Amino acid sequence: MNGTERVQPSSQYYLLALLFFALGIGFTVYFLVVDVQKIRESMVRMDVPGQMDLELKHHETYSIFAEYPGLRSVSVQQAQGLMVSCQVHTIPTGEAVGTKDAIGSTTYTYGNRKGISVLELEVPKDGSYTVACQGPAQISGQNVQVAIGGGASKALTAVMGRSFLVLTGGIVIGTLIIVRVAMLRLQSRREIRERGLQPV
Repeated sequence: MNGTERVQPSSQYYLLALLFFALGIGFTVYFLVVDVQKIRESMVRMDVPGQMDLELKHHETYSIFAEYPGLRSVSVQQAQGLMVSCQVHTIPTGEAVGTKDAIGSTTYTYGNRKGISVLELEVPKDGSYTVACQGPAQISGQNVQVAIGGGASKALTAVMGRSFLVLTGGIVIGTLIIVRVAMLRLQSRREIRERGLQPV
């Protein structure tokens, strides 16, 4: 009567793959929630329409985000009605500072609010500046705001990139573990059968 022999490695090694899947997802969520929150909290915000005075520094790229409440997919016509525009002037001379449309479309989601990059600017020298923004005051009964932060677009892009790499890394490593364990177990089954035993 043929005996039996355990297939090696144990199928429990598949749990290691699940661990890497979970770690990839967990760290991705952490970066997207915690790091985005830190970046958002570091930005100065105001209601639209409105204006505020800020101390800005030369050689720093400032990003201006329009932050909408409960914004989902919208049509082109609706988006045009949601446009936020801003002007920047020096204090006390009132000289206009040029702004440029944001490169790409950096976005973030925090709770039920969505931030969309609209403008970027660099000031000619360190000093005080007035930022004045116009746009819809409310959507669905909640205030529309602008958020301004130095290097915010680059920081958000870095967070997204890091999150993607971590998630991809977890998936790739987990998949490789599954494939390798499956191959070793298949080979083990063949070898056991060649010895006239029953793999279990």
